[in-house]
Amino acid sequence: MMIRIKSILGVAAFAVSAQALAVPVTVVGSTVSFTFDSALAGLFGAPAVNGDALYFTPTSFKAQSSSGAGFVVTSQTFNVAVTANAGYQIAGATLTESGDYFNINTNFAGNEGVAVSGQFILRDLESPFAAPATAGIVASTPLTATTSLATFGTTTWAAGASVNVPLGWGGQDGIVGGVNVTLQDILIASSLNAASSAFIEKKFAGIEIVTTPVPEPANYAMFLAGLGLLGYFARRRAVA
Repeated sequence: MMIRIKSILGVAAFAVSAQALAVPVTVVGSTVSFTFDSALAGLFGAPAVNGDALYFTPTSFKAQSSSGAGFVVTSQTFNVAVTANAGYQIAGATLTESGDYFNINTNFAGNEGVAVSGQFILRDLESPFAAPATAGIVASTPLTATTSLATFGTTTWAAGASVNVPLGWGGQDGIVGGVNVTLQDILIASSLNAASSAFIEKKFAGIEIVTTPVPEPANYAMFLAGLGLLGYFARRRAVA
């Protein structure tokens, strides 16, 4: 009984220490700042920042199935809060991914091979319960099969997605100062017979934030004044 109690206490202590390691990290880019949980990157690995892009170079994000082992699915989801630096607003985000694969199959029937998919999602931090802006992750070219070991070699794949900030985000002033970006990645390898083998690996994933300058108050005033003048002349024409 004492051994069991110690075991439970040990698990509890490990859980507490793991939570303590989950520390939010903020990294400042050129026009935006990224805030993420350092302990939840998982298969993506530790991210780095270049300009307004957050990128990963994973080393263990892969799926492999051989000799009729069936479907193997590997997935990881990463969340990052993005806030615009002073003088900027967020207009959208793009995702770029790449890696390599092989698909050895002498009897390709459409249900064996490799695939990459997932979702790229933006949410308005000012209205987190509003409908998100979502795009599916799509490979840029088909992932084809190799039918002979004489021509074996890994092939590079690329995939991506792009999301624009919808109209109506940003509260009353319409200035989108922050979004939550969710990157959900899925890799699939399928082998259904003894003469097949499939492997796919993700080696790069980059999230680039698109920003625009926030108009100066003087520009807002000129814009409103211009609208007022247009309304005035429209009314005069209507009276005439």
